[in-house]
Amino acid sequence: MSRKDGIILFSLGLIIWAVGTLVYRLAGSYFFESSTLGYWMNVIVTGLLYSAVGIGLMKWRRIESQYWLYGAVCLALPGMLGEVLVLSTFSELMVNMQPETAGRYGAFLFGGYSCLIGYAGLMSINVET
Repeated sequence: MSRKDGIILFSLGLIIWAVGTLVYRLAGSYFFESSTLGYWMNVIVTGLLYSAVGIGLMKWRRIESQYWLYGAVCLALPGMLGEVLVLSTFSELMVNMQPETAGRYGAFLFGGYSCLIGYAGLMSINVET
């Protein structure tokens, strides 16, 4: 994977994180506070979406699958770092959600990033064997 690909994926990860954070700032209570079933559906669908979009972006950049783990880290890292700021000031930034929702929100994010990195890692290992 080239340095240019890494920078592009990192930049796209930053954009995706910013848009997602804005959506959840505006409508987060609907996704995280409406029902338990709704929350888990959001977790599952978003985890699958993270993986599909991530792999799609790497295929678009023609990154060989043996480097997908590195690409997934480049995509996920801006969001993971950005969420440190969001979660540390959750009540001030995510004004449409209750402060108690921060744990569900953090778990949701952890699950999504884990799906992306885990799937890319498995696909990378699969190529090497």
